[in-house]
Amino acid sequence: MKFRDVPQSGSQGNTVASRNRSGPYHRARVSPDQPATAAQCGTWVNMSDLSRLWNLLEEEQRLAWERLSEGVHSRSNLGISGRLSGCLLFKKLNLVLVTCQRQPLLDPPPLPQFSPNPVKGFEIRKVRSRIALILKVSRKLPWQDRPPLEDIMVQSWAPCHPGTRKNDLYSFLGFPPAPVGEECDFTDIYLKKLKQWRKIDDPRYHVPLEGSKVFVRVVQQVNGWQNELGRFQASALVPVDQHLRARELAALLGRWPAANR
Repeated sequence: MKFRDVPQSGSQGNTVASRNRSGPYHRARVSPDQPATAAQCGTWVNMSDLSRLWNLLEEEQRLAWERLSEGVHSRSNLGISGRLSGCLLFKKLNLVLVTCQRQPLLDPPPLPQFSPNPVKGFEIRKVRSRIALILKVSRKLPWQDRPPLEDIMVQSWAPCHPGTRKNDLYSFLGFPPAPVGEECDFTDIYLKKLKQWRKIDDPRYHVPLEGSKVFVRVVQQVNGWQNELGRFQASALVPVDQHLRARELAALLGRWPAANR
C-alpha cells in the first residue's frame, strides 16, 4: 500500500516500510519459509553460521574487528549512514567470502587496493537461434594478471519488461568464464539462475526472456571488501522476433477505433 508521509525504513510488527522506483509503500512481512531458490536458502544458512562463528572468536579478535569498524560506515539509507559494529562488519565481509566459496576470515583484513575493473560493456545478441549474454572486457587489463585474492562477481536479476528504466534488485550469478578475445560469455550461469527463478510463484520472475531487458552489474571483491566505486553496471535488451512484435503491436492497436490513430 502506497502512502504519503516522511521517509520510512524498517519494520513494525508484521508491516514493513519499503521503497521502489514508484515511491514508498508498506508491505506485509514475509516469512523466511516462503518458496525460495537454493541460493537464497544457502544465504540464510550462511548468516546463521556466521553468527555462531562470531561467538566462537577469541575476545581479542572481536576487539580487533571493533577497532576496524570504527572507520567503516553502512550504505546510506534515507540519507543516513552510520558506523557498523564489529559484528556487522565481520558478517558483511565474510558473507561475501563464503558466497564466493572462500574461507571466512577470523581476523579483520586490511583495506584493499583494487585494480581497475576489466569489464567495460554489456550486450545481448542472438547466435544460431539462441541468445548470448556478453561482457566486454578491456584488452589493456589482462585477465590472468588479476590479484589471486580478487574475485569478479557477476550479479543480475530476472528478465524485466523492456520499458523498465531502473532495477534495484540483484542476485549473485557466479564468476564469468575467462574471456575469449575481449568477450566473456556468461549465458550459461544466467540461464541456470533463471531456471531457479522460474520456480518461484511470483509474476516478477516470469517475464518472458525474449524482448525483455536484463540488468547486470560486475563487482570486484578482495577479502570481502567490494569495489563499489569501480563496479560496472548496465542493461541490454534481448533481441525479439520483429514479425511477432509487429503482429502483437497491430493486435493491440486494433482495440481502438481507426479514427483515433
